[in-house]
Order: sequence, then structure tokens, then C-alpha cells
Amino acid sequence: MIDIIFVQTDTSHPVGFECDMDREHDWWLFVQTHIQTYFVIDGKRIVMPAHAAILYPPHSLIQYGAAEKKIYSDDWTRFYTDEPFICKGNIPLETPFQTRDYMFIKQLLHLLACENFFNNKYKESSIQALFQLLFSKLHESLSSDADDFRELELLQLHMNIQNNPASPWSVPEMAKQLHICPRHLQKIYQKRFGITCMDDVIQNRLLLAKEKLEHTDIPVYRIAEQCGYSNTEHFSRQFKQHFAVSPNMYRRSKKNPDL
Repeated sequence: MIDIIFVQTDTSHPVGFECDMDREHDWWLFVQTHIQTYFVIDGKRIVMPAHAAILYPPHSLIQYGAAEKKIYSDDWTRFYTDEPFICKGNIPLETPFQTRDYMFIKQLLHLLACENFFNNKYKESSIQALFQLLFSKLHESLSSDADDFRELELLQLHMNIQNNPASPWSVPEMAKQLHICPRHLQKIYQKRFGITCMDDVIQNRLLLAKEKLEHTDIPVYRIAEQCGYSNTEHFSRQFKQHFAVSPNMYRRSKKNPDL
């Protein structure tokens, strides 16, 4: 039995959208995102690229939202079921993963919306067949080869650096996350993004510092701390190397453009 409560594609929400639901619900929820999205799993915030999917079972804690300053958009369905291929299938629960053929999955959800809206003679069997196809496609995504997953892991690391530049990043710790040696990580990271891991961290820290210098009155030493620097002089030196001006001079130029 599959009883659809609601299904929709290309849903839009305002910038900064967040979904936070307690465990009181008794339905299933499937979501496929269109933009970079964060998921809170076991209290840990995980950022995923666009076209990530997640399956929430009944009575699960649902927390996710936009991880970038864009209009949030996704495809989703909320439903009741006791089907073994869903309840005891191969799709991990409360675990975000990347979908390989997101447009096809989106089309399947659109077809489900149409079947659910009309009371056709074979509505129930059509919905059953579409769900089986949907879950087969999701299983395909999870069956990607090692190279595909390594690419996803690199993208996730890259985005986590962009979103959390002030974290205490180090090459050995990054390599540990990907279960590879530091030298290999540096090689494949630079090949993929055209920049080394730590240069990427520095670049994103300094971009964050620029934004804080321009839009806040926080003292420079505090900004240095908030951007991951334990030494203000080191921060100021790196800032000047990258932007040819000290943090204080940059702030003054933005506050008083005529100077």
C-alpha cells in the first residue's frame, strides 16, 4: 500500500528556508534538492551539493535547509506506506546522498503528482509502479562506482571549506575524512579545483574577512579570530598579500570611498 499525502516538483521557498519537524509525524518524506542544502543528522550539519536526496521514515527528526543565499527549491513527496521495497529496502534512511539522474527522478515525481490528482481506473497500480521505478533509480545512484563517490566527496569537502572557512582545517584531517593520504588529496584537489586545499581555506577565510570588514564594525583582531586565525599579525600579513592593502585600510576605503 502507498497512500500519497502530497507530491510536488520545483517547489520554491524564500532565501534562508529551513525545515524543522519533530518526531510526531507518522508519514514518510522523500526530498530531492535543487540547490546546495544542509542536513542535520545526529546533531551534525552536513552540506550536500545540489541534487541530493534523502528519505525520512515515520517519527524521524527532520532538519534541513538552504546552505546558500538563493531561493530554495526541491522536489518532494509525503506518503504512507508499508511496502517492503521502501520500508526494508536498500535506500538508507535519514542519510543524504547524491542522485545520478535527478531530472528523471523529478519527472517520476511529476508523474506521481498527475496520477495522484486524477482518479484513473489504474491509479493505485500506476502509483505502485512509479514508486518502484523511483526507488530503483535511487538505488542506481547509490551503486555508483568509486570514482563517482570520490568526486562527490571532493565536492563536499570543497563546499564545506566554503561554508566553514574558520574551522581548524588541516591537510591531514581533510585526508582522513576522505580515507586517503595527504599527498594524494593535495594532488587530486588541485587537479579538480585548480587550487590546493589550504590555499582554498585561506582564500575563503580572507573573503569572509573582507565581508566582515566592509559590513561590520567588529575589531580587526576579532575578525581574525572569527575567520580562523589565532594570530592577528599573520592574518593582516596574508590579507595584504592577497589584496595589496591592510585590513584597516580596506575598511576605511569601503567606509569612505573618496579617501
